[in-house]
Amino acid sequence: MTDYNDAPTYIPSKVDSDEMDWAAYAEHYDEMCDLNPSYQHNIKVLTEYIRSWNLPSNAEICDLGAGTGNFIRAISRILPNSTFSHVDFDASMNKLARQKYKDSNVKSVSIIEEYAQLVVFESNRFDLIICVNALYAISPQKQVLNNVRSWLKKDGKFFVIDFGRKQNTLDWTWYLFRESIKYHRIGRYARALIEAREVIKQNRRTSKGQASGRYWTHSTSEFANTLVESGFVVEEVFPCYRGYADLAVCRKSTS
Repeated sequence: MTDYNDAPTYIPSKVDSDEMDWAAYAEHYDEMCDLNPSYQHNIKVLTEYIRSWNLPSNAEICDLGAGTGNFIRAISRILPNSTFSHVDFDASMNKLARQKYKDSNVKSVSIIEEYAQLVVFESNRFDLIICVNALYAISPQKQVLNNVRSWLKKDGKFFVIDFGRKQNTLDWTWYLFRESIKYHRIGRYARALIEAREVIKQNRRTSKGQASGRYWTHSTSEFANTLVESGFVVEEVFPCYRGYADLAVCRKSTS
């Protein structure tokens, strides 16, 4: 486990060999996510939680590391009158998200092109903040978690999924292959694999970053302890994404 307390604020000036090049990843991201049942399941889990929570119809919702906008789009179908803040530093990801929101008629969304460590919101603003597979790459995690706690309303929710275990690119490749056969999408998978060699390359960079300590790795219990130390009440926490990640539902402690 990387000690998140000691990690300095890291804003890259260039893309090193042991970190993800998100701009290169963006072009193929949605195609691979669509072929990945585990990714689609994460969206389903979030939407099921939202239906069970008593969020206002005009909720203020923030997605940190929002990527191409898949989670905001899914939430907007349930809470169409909400106001969304999409935070992501990568211009290529944001360009794809902007078009997606337009095509899906997401009514009120602001795309904020900024690093999660540097973005500023007023306290007690959001009813829900989500962060899906981004926190591990944000340094220092403690700073971001403290900010999230501050930005949440008293009864607000924090939904976070985070890669905690080391990536196995071959394992994921075979998984997507097997699932494509199961759903008779093997032709599409083969085409996507040829086109998405960049995705494999970027996943290997992630593995290098985990090995070098650039990216935060953790067990489920370590993840939960970090959230508690940052002032959250953890309502639920469990492994997800085929055991590579952890999912937590939190609210901020008022004590």
